[in-house]
Amino acid sequence: MKIASLSAEQAPPISLPLRFFTMAPVFLALAALLLALAGGNPFAELRSPAQIAATHHITLGFMAMIMMGAIQQLLPVVIGSPMPAPRLVAWLTFLPLIAGALSLSAGFMLGRTELLNLSWPLLGLAFLVFIVASLTSLARASAKNATKTALLLAILSLAGAVTFGMLLAAGYANGLPLPFAKLATAHISLALGGWVLLLAIGVSYQVVPMFQLTPNYPKWMTAALAPAIFATLLLNLALLLPEAAPRWAGFIAEALFWSLACCFAVVTLRLQTQRRRHIPDAPLNFFRVSMFSLLLAAAFSLAALAFPMAVNHLRTLSALAFLLGFALSLIQGMLYKIVPFLVWFHLFRGGLKTGVPNMKNIIPEPWIWRHLWLHSSTLLAALLAPWWNAAAWLVMLGLLLQGALLGYGVITGIAVYRRTFRKIEQTQP
Repeated sequence: MKIASLSAEQAPPISLPLRFFTMAPVFLALAALLLALAGGNPFAELRSPAQIAATHHITLGFMAMIMMGAIQQLLPVVIGSPMPAPRLVAWLTFLPLIAGALSLSAGFMLGRTELLNLSWPLLGLAFLVFIVASLTSLARASAKNATKTALLLAILSLAGAVTFGMLLAAGYANGLPLPFAKLATAHISLALGGWVLLLAIGVSYQVVPMFQLTPNYPKWMTAALAPAIFATLLLNLALLLPEAAPRWAGFIAEALFWSLACCFAVVTLRLQTQRRRHIPDAPLNFFRVSMFSLLLAAAFSLAALAFPMAVNHLRTLSALAFLLGFALSLIQGMLYKIVPFLVWFHLFRGGLKTGVPNMKNIIPEPWIWRHLWLHSSTLLAALLAPWWNAAAWLVMLGLLLQGALLGYGVITGIAVYRRTFRKIEQTQP
């Protein structure tokens, strides 16, 4: 995709996505503090209160915050269809998402049912507004491309994940007789395998060729990959309905999902070797860490199917590789490209032709390289944390510092935008 093809006139104010991007690093740091306050090694015990609370700070407060902010910019600019009432939608998603994420994590951490009962209506409101606005925008869009399809399937997955999540929170808080294990499996599958992976695929179709100067993704992949992954997710959900589905059916469905995910990772890595300019680039290496982590998560999950005696350890490693390796690496790498692009794009869109800084100069490259090395070390420590207490503390410290570094990067971008805008205004007659 060429930058010239973007719909500049459709873009929302820069403040809309940037408020989401500015708040997200705070939740990453809070996740580290929650793990530290738990004492001991929170990675050694599956589904401990601290682990659940910190995970939702990462998935809701960090990942969803950035993803929802990015989509509010992506839909009007790339798809060519603005969200209805964008400022109202932004506030009705931003504020309830913050309050809901905080109350949900506090409810799990403290064991307070009233906080859990407060969290799910708030989160339900935030996601309902966002989902309805996104689907309305997609329905109005005249564009028909692979990114639009992937975004639609990602948002439908999000709707399912939110529904199951609200049932889990309400059921846990009020002691409802629900099939918690099956609901949790469905919730995680749609949230990570649907919402996160499908959105990553759809956005990658645009940003990888544009920002990393690679060839376009092959047409066979853009046409079929996202629908195929969504179909495997539905198949996995269908296998949860019978009381005792055949083990081989679940094995095939999960193997299909991971094979498709690996296809995305392998093709992306191959495209990156065909870049037109082979200049060292820190955000690109975040992306590479993400793709290798996705392959690693697939390997651990498939090994869990083959070696049931070690299933808990292998599932834990797969979750860590997917969440901290794939999702966190990709989102942070994209953010280091998106924030400078937004600064440049909105200055240029405002009619400024001179004095607009180069995108590579908006966030200092050395800081991004430091963040990359810190993130890679944190990921390595996370894979050792279930068995090594010292590594668990390194993960907590790494997440805390990453929140600080990413926050610095976003605030630096905002400062450059404001400073440049004022300077150009002062020089114009």
